[in-house]
Amino acid sequence: MEAINSRNQVNIRGIRIIIFIRQAPIVESINRIFRNFNFRNGSGLLQFWACTPSNSEDMGCNLMLTDQTFMSTPDEGLQVYRRRCLENRYRFVGLETSVGNWIAGRAAQTRIADHWTIHHVLNHEDQHSIDIGGKGQLVLPVFFGQDAGNKLAGIIEFVTPVPKESYVEDFEHIHDLLENEGLKSEYLGKTIKVEYNDMIKFTLPLSAKFTDLHNKVTERFTDLEHEDFRVEYNDIEGNRLPISSDEDLRVCMAESSSKGGKFIRMYVLLNT
Repeated sequence: MEAINSRNQVNIRGIRIIIFIRQAPIVESINRIFRNFNFRNGSGLLQFWACTPSNSEDMGCNLMLTDQTFMSTPDEGLQVYRRRCLENRYRFVGLETSVGNWIAGRAAQTRIADHWTIHHVLNHEDQHSIDIGGKGQLVLPVFFGQDAGNKLAGIIEFVTPVPKESYVEDFEHIHDLLENEGLKSEYLGKTIKVEYNDMIKFTLPLSAKFTDLHNKVTERFTDLEHEDFRVEYNDIEGNRLPISSDEDLRVCMAESSSKGGKFIRMYVLLNT
């Protein structure tokens, strides 16, 4: 498959800059994925943010919203969102860049898929929250295969007019389509940082259960294996809350996504 040369123009302070981008064969793969995606009789928008390495000292990438897009049925709200994205289609995302609730940018930083569901609360002071409005969203980082060093190729963004309860089924569907193209994506999840007598970091799928969290903690803090302990976190209002059930963990993860958190900080305390 031959690569394609495309020319894009950017206007910065009245100066027209012409950027030539040599697109990788991934373009055809993304097109096939979009054509084969099953919208399950619902409305939705698929679009792709291509990633190119940055020369900046702040390690990151340049994301460019490409022409690869697919809409299942005409929807004015989705068309408006697409136009707003095109108005700012070139964005640099470094490891420390503040991306707010722009979860496509967050996925480029964390390399983990994420979604915007009915459980998320809009932050009207955040520009992306204003752009996305009451819509739902799923983003997946796309990686080239192991032969290419698992490099980030870009971000697939799936937007629906109304947020869903969960996008896990859509994630798994796109994940399978990526594998058919020799591409891959990380699971839908969150980065967790846990403090005890040290700091540990790991990732959990959004579908994780409380036992998964408990097992991860005891695997890393082996001295807790025979201890009676609890795990707590700070909610969006600063209240310290326990995580002792599957529902507690789900709420914790949903709140973290809603406030644009790159990770969730948790604390281990011994029960006395």
